[in-house]
Amino acid sequence: MAPNEKDTGLKRPVRLTLVDQVAQCIRQEVESGTWDDRVPPESELCKDYGVSRGTLRRALASLFADDVLIQGGRGERHRVNRSSKKKKGPEREKLAPFIRILSPQPRFVLGGQTQLIFQTVSELLGRSGYHLEFDYHPGLWKLKHPSATLGKIVDRPDTSGWLLYRPTKVIQHWFAKSPIPAVALGAVYPGVLLPHAGFDFPAACRHAVGLMAARKRRRLAILMVTQSTAGDEQCVDAFESACRDLGVECQVAYYDDTVDGLCRQLDSLLAGASVPDGYLVGFANHVPATIGHLNRRGCKVPEQASVISRLDARLLVESIPTVARYEVDEERLARCLARLVFQSIDSKKEGVPRTHLITPDFVDGESAGGAAS
Repeated sequence: MAPNEKDTGLKRPVRLTLVDQVAQCIRQEVESGTWDDRVPPESELCKDYGVSRGTLRRALASLFADDVLIQGGRGERHRVNRSSKKKKGPEREKLAPFIRILSPQPRFVLGGQTQLIFQTVSELLGRSGYHLEFDYHPGLWKLKHPSATLGKIVDRPDTSGWLLYRPTKVIQHWFAKSPIPAVALGAVYPGVLLPHAGFDFPAACRHAVGLMAARKRRRLAILMVTQSTAGDEQCVDAFESACRDLGVECQVAYYDDTVDGLCRQLDSLLAGASVPDGYLVGFANHVPATIGHLNRRGCKVPEQASVISRLDARLLVESIPTVARYEVDEERLARCLARLVFQSIDSKKEGVPRTHLITPDFVDGESAGGAAS
């Protein structure tokens, strides 16, 4: 409360967003029994409410999270959940108002996909009265003895649970053994029992190997940063395994997450005895630099080498040549994470932790020898 502000005891009115208003309208239709089993198609709902598909889908996401609706599959309409006994968001019993993101990186360096995931999670948690806060701690990558450090970090009486972003093996093990509700974004290490949700990028890596091999690429390399996560390590394993299965050469090249480090690693590969003719780049922000550096060294893309991005980003959509990449559904992952956070808080870690993996969709491009988009 501001120094000169008086507490009148009156509740202030809340300005509802368009997303909130659409969600309320749909909820009222469900409660009044307008729809027997399935809701109308999204195109029809957009027309009825006069909103864009993006606005409608954010409203639907909150209703999926509250178990008011059950999400349909591809080509299937969403269903009304008549058997739900789950409490509505505002009535949910909670220990404290905050859910915190524990991150070893500052928020401003996060990619657009991650930003969108966190924004959508924040909206979904907000429906139930929680606030998502970003908690940046730069020393987490080098953490060797976590008890004292993590104990101080999580000693927050205003916090109900934690969302772990790029957690190391040490951090994952510590949270798995603690009674503190926590959910990991991405994969977990073997033996770690933590609820987690992410994209099945190992499947994307296997697909990339198969695609490049089918296009007569016989010497493949995967480019990854040195500060890798459990998911990154699983991708490397999947890439190497697929190369062995298809009988193509495989190289794993790590660099220090800078463009200079990437270029030095590429120069090393180009100077080697077996120069790669196919590259899978682990991080989207370094794909343009990879293509540009290969071209200026005389290794033309895609004539002499294919380049595929493991991740997607807006800059790749507008790149020339068009970039082959793997698209993901950020909003779907956000809904999974929000559900896991609620379940983690409610269950107090009882039972087997839940896992959600979402398979990315491949988008072909000129960088891999495919057609222009």
